[in-house]
Amino acid sequence: MKTNLIYLVILSAIGCSAPKQVSTENQTSKPESNSNPLEGTWVLKNVLMGDAMDAPCGFVNEGKVKEMNLTFTSEKGFSGDRKKLYGQSSVNDFSGGYTILAYDEKSKTGKIQFSPLISTKMAAVEPTFMECENRYFLYLQKSEDFKIEGGKLQLSKTYPLAKGDTGNSPFGDSYKNVLYFEKK
Repeated sequence: MKTNLIYLVILSAIGCSAPKQVSTENQTSKPESNSNPLEGTWVLKNVLMGDAMDAPCGFVNEGKVKEMNLTFTSEKGFSGDRKKLYGQSSVNDFSGGYTILAYDEKSKTGKIQFSPLISTKMAAVEPTFMECENRYFLYLQKSEDFKIEGGKLQLSKTYPLAKGDTGNSPFGDSYKNVLYFEKK
């Protein structure tokens, strides 16, 4: 019992010692520059499905669904930058991660990879809103390219045409699915 009391007194004395002075002469308080071109909130405005441009959930449903958006963030962690995203689809909230594989500052284009998305599991009254959400999640997760221009973001994936196509396609030898966003 006496030994435990002695240890307790010693630990208390150590814990109450005066803090050491730390020199801050070489430290600067200059903020870091934002090196993530995607960072911020983007609102989905249109969807290109190969050859058809559509509103986020179809022109018939325009104004009947929540604003569909996407927010990119970067956090400093012990193992480097962690890039996360979250947003709102036509029905559910979602989140996930992403990696910028390449970015050309001059052309404002880059390559991106998304981790699997997780979302809440609410159901919509109208099945078309769930179809819209599924399309949004599919196009978002499959996106490989991005372009930023004038406060607008394009996330896209290019697909080759089916084998056996005669080459008379207006798309040439490929087509794109594109999500068009505007900065909020």
